[in-house]
Amino acid sequence: MLDFRALVDRLNNYAWDSPVEATMNAIPLRRPASEAAPPVLSAAQARAAAEALVPRLAERAAAAEAQRRVPRESIDELLDCGLMRMLQPRRFGGSELGLDVFLDVVMTLCRGCASTAWVYSNLASHAWNIGQFELQAQEEVWGPDPRALAATGLAFPCGRATPAPGGYRLTGRWPFASGVDASTWMLVGGMAEQPGGAPERRFFLVPQADFRSLDNWHAYGLGATGSHDVEIKDAFVPAHRSVSAEVFAAGQNLPGARVHDTTLFRIPNFAAFAYILSIVPLGTAKAAVETFIAGMRQRAGTYTGVRVAELGPVQARIAEAASCVEFAETVLRRDWRELEDGVAAGQYPGMETKLRWKRNVAFATQLAVRAIDALMPAAGAGGLTLNLPLQRQFRDIHAASAHIALTWDVHAAAYGQSALGLQPQGGLLL
Repeated sequence: MLDFRALVDRLNNYAWDSPVEATMNAIPLRRPASEAAPPVLSAAQARAAAEALVPRLAERAAAAEAQRRVPRESIDELLDCGLMRMLQPRRFGGSELGLDVFLDVVMTLCRGCASTAWVYSNLASHAWNIGQFELQAQEEVWGPDPRALAATGLAFPCGRATPAPGGYRLTGRWPFASGVDASTWMLVGGMAEQPGGAPERRFFLVPQADFRSLDNWHAYGLGATGSHDVEIKDAFVPAHRSVSAEVFAAGQNLPGARVHDTTLFRIPNFAAFAYILSIVPLGTAKAAVETFIAGMRQRAGTYTGVRVAELGPVQARIAEAASCVEFAETVLRRDWRELEDGVAAGQYPGMETKLRWKRNVAFATQLAVRAIDALMPAAGAGGLTLNLPLQRQFRDIHAASAHIALTWDVHAAAYGQSALGLQPQGGLLL
């Protein structure tokens, strides 16, 4: 009898030589799902599962960066322990936990590997997004494979959709599809042509057979996220696998909210988008502060022999970095709770509130950058050592801060425009 798992292991470990074979090896084969279904988690169990994964993610961090993707072992562990499905609807085997627990889980994973935490936060949160689609779309994603994962390409101008009988024909190329190597679906944005009117922003769910990863992610930070470009050429997308971006933005008429009765699936997607991403730079900065303090308690200066912990400038930098992290985390948790509690009470945010939240997320990200920038000079040449995490944390935080949803200049200007009675610039996910 054919041992499928042994065959997959042999293929994954084979030393490919030809260009075609090397391309095959660049995208890992999906392993068969475990016979036992991943557990439905409580909040406490989700936090404990994340804590248990930290040492293994840390061990693989350097190798993951060299491979430019999260190792298959890490994806499998996140699936097997149930964390990858913590925001997935219970109807399809998920835990339907809240965004506050999700924040705790992602921040914990950041202590192991920021790239893995970034990919996890993307893929796990996309299960929540898919849960806001029509039931038929959800069944097509999770019916054949409850462990199915989806990456995203949310730049609407990158895709063009034309109406077709029963749906749309979609073509485009989207950058930054983090975690696409582990995904069998893509959730992309595109501009859909409207007869006699302006194009409409829409989301589209596309299966693996209709998209191609271009394997072009080479970056100095978040290097293991595999955030490749993805290409789709004239794929048919049925109407039930498409949702208006304005419906996602408003949150009040989401198709999935008629199927799942928890608050999670009524939360406006755009309002929460930046929060999902901001957890990684914040969590990585918090991990860097903790690691830095632990390392400096016993360290002596290389040339002076003086205990580094007794140096005033080092103490001040620790205080600055810790303050930045604490202020950022406090504001993010407050705003996140305001969003979730408001939706639970049937209150949806207006434009001014959304702009304030996005301002706060971008500023919190800047505080994470300031925290790691404060620590690096105090670390000395030892902080540049490739086998220690600080240099990678520095690069990963700066890379995360470059995301358009976390960029201070963009969201500071939008908030300032609104405060002065001007129309905020177009193109923002509001």
